Amino acid sequence: MSRRIVVGLDGTEYSQSAVRVACIAAQAFDGVLVGVAVVDKPGIDASARGAGVGSYHYAKSLRKHRLSDAEDRTHEMLEAFEAECKAANVRCERAHHHGVPFQAIVDESRYADLIVVGIRTNFHFETSDEHGDTLRRLMQVGVCPVLAVPKDASLPKRAIIAYDGSIHSARAMRHFVQLASARPDHGELILLHVGEESKSDDHVQLGRAHKYVEGYGFDVQVIRRDGEPDEVIEQVAEEFDPSIIVIGAYGRKGIIQNLFFGSTADRLIKNERFPLFVYH
Repeated sequence: MSRRIVVGLDGTEYSQSAVRVACIAAQAFDGVLVGVAVVDKPGIDASARGAGVGSYHYAKSLRKHRLSDAEDRTHEMLEAFEAECKAANVRCERAHHHGVPFQAIVDESRYADLIVVGIRTNFHFETSDEHGDTLRRLMQVGVCPVLAVPKDASLPKRAIIAYDGSIHSARAMRHFVQLASARPDHGELILLHVGEESKSDDHVQLGRAHKYVEGYGFDVQVIRRDGEPDEVIEQVAEEFDPSIIVIGAYGRKGIIQNLFFGSTADRLIKNERFPLFVYH
C-alpha cells in the first residue's frame, strides 16, 4: 500500500535530516513524499510594518527584498528535496505555499498518512534565526501522526511505545504499528508502562496492547517502571538506544497527562537524540 508522507522543508540541518528519514520510510512503505516549502508572507509583512512611522519606503523595500529572497530560497529547498528523492529512487511531489507555514503543512497533511519534520524548526527563516513553534502546533492539531527527527537521524528498527491504556496512547500505538509493520525488518517493539504496576485495569489494558502489537508480527517486550514520565521515558530510551519514541499527546493524570504541553515535552525535544512519533 502506498503511503503519502508530508515533509516540512525549512533549509535547516534538521529539515535535511527529516528528508533523509522520510526517504527511508518511503522506500519501506512504497510511499510518496510531498515536500512543503513556505514563503512566510504574513510574517514578512508584519516585520516590515515594524519599521515605524516615516519609514514607509524603507519598509516597502525591505518587504520586497525579503519576499524575493524567500521565494528563491524555498525554490532551492524544493529542488534539493527533489534531487535527494530521485537519488533514493523515491516518488515525490513539490508543494510551494505562500502563507502561514504551520497552516500550509496542515493543509497538505489532510491527505497524508504521516508528517515528518525536524525536531527543531525555523519556517520563519526570513525574519528570525530562532527555532519556531511549528512542531508543537502540529502535535496539538492531530490531523495525522507527526515524526520529529533530530540532526543526523536514522529510522531505528526498535520502537518504545509509552502506553498507559488511555485512548490517546492507544491511538498513537495503533497508527505507529500500522505504519511500521509495512517494513519487512520492523524489529523489536517495547511497551513501556509508567505508573503503579498493581492497578488491575492497567494490567488488563497492557495485556491487550501486547496481543494487538504481536498480531502485526513484532517482537514485543513489556517494561513497567515507576517515576515521572519524562524521566522514565528518557531513561528507557537511553537504555535501548537507538530507538524511536512513540507517544500520545495526552494521557491520564499522573501518567502522561499534558505530555506535550509541559516539562516532558521540553525535556524530550531539548534532548534531541531520539526521533519522536506523536499522535494527538
